Amino acid sequence: MKLIKWLSISDRHTKMYLDRSLAPLGLNSSQHMYVVKICEMPGVTQDQFMHFFYVHPSNVTRALSALEKAGFLRRESNPEDKRTCRLFPTQRALDARPQILSLVRQWQEQVMEPFSPEEREIFLTLLQRVGERSVSLAGADYALAPISLIGKEEEYGESSQ
Repeated sequence: MKLIKWLSISDRHTKMYLDRSLAPLGLNSSQHMYVVKICEMPGVTQDQFMHFFYVHPSNVTRALSALEKAGFLRRESNPEDKRTCRLFPTQRALDARPQILSLVRQWQEQVMEPFSPEEREIFLTLLQRVGERSVSLAGADYALAPISLIGKEEEYGESSQ
């Protein structure tokens, strides 16, 4: 029960911080990660997001529709598969990305401030393992992706700074 309790508390308060901090950009805690990923991977397809973030396809659709309506992304036909669209960042998304990454880094630094660098590394490794195990145990079909598609786990925003 202790794990569930503290994961829930951490999640809830992180979302509160992000919602408050991202509001001036016109974003919320469930949208910011899509903006960052689209900026990092212009041309990404919608179906790839459920594998990146382990979320249900309906959540992906809802978030991307809101971001398109708000002017953060544009869709183009996918020449490789006419049934899908490729997603590209708008200037609004490109302008928001550095601010999003700064807010996320600040929060992570504040939350992990009491930990030594070694403790941080151990904690994040164990937290990732708990997350991966949770996905596996939940048995969500949409979350099953080849490791090559997901790639090495990294904090969003670190791959193309």
